[in-house]
Amino acid sequence: MFSSSRCSPPRDDVLLLPQGEGSSFLQLGSSMEQQINGMFKVMEEYNWDSFVVVTSRYPGYEAYVDYVRSFTDTSYFLWELQDVLTFDMSADGLNDVRARRLLQQVDAQVLLVYCSHEEAQYLFSMASESRLVGPGYIWIVPSLAVGNPDAVPPDSFPVGLISIITDRWRMSLRKRVRDGVAIVVKGVQSFRKQRGFVPEGQSDCHNPVRPAPANDTLFR
Repeated sequence: MFSSSRCSPPRDDVLLLPQGEGSSFLQLGSSMEQQINGMFKVMEEYNWDSFVVVTSRYPGYEAYVDYVRSFTDTSYFLWELQDVLTFDMSADGLNDVRARRLLQQVDAQVLLVYCSHEEAQYLFSMASESRLVGPGYIWIVPSLAVGNPDAVPPDSFPVGLISIITDRWRMSLRKRVRDGVAIVVKGVQSFRKQRGFVPEGQSDCHNPVRPAPANDTLFR
């Protein structure tokens, strides 16, 4: 069973790990495509038409780049994707050399990023050394790079960093839990209506499970 708050079946930008028979997957939050759409809305508003994409090899990066290309190719707005830079974002001598070399080639002031929270700290440290942070440079990242929005951001994160996150920070914990439970219940009701039964929870999280055939059925 696949329960989701999204309004369409999952695409390649969602990382679905192997699941056991009868297991379920629940996604609460905006998809990467929705976040990219929000990023381009902001960029269009300020006429930031020329940009560079910077990604790590974090799962989903290829789908991220593909969607950015698809969006810019089909948009009425004249976008200029200058380049796509992909490299390993972890502290290592060879990685550092490659990261600096690639970042020094950047000639755009707007940079769209796809990486994890830990990788973002490394990226911004390298970008600072390459003088790509500060006045005149705009970095736009997805929520996965931000990490916990309630925590103090790392020192390496530049001032004015732009990200797309949900408005969950406006909601109390009680309301977030209530909404989450309501979504699960709705998914279970839909599953039972279609299949006629509800899977029993007999899995053991401490033991490996036998992967089930791929299933992207959406219940909402």
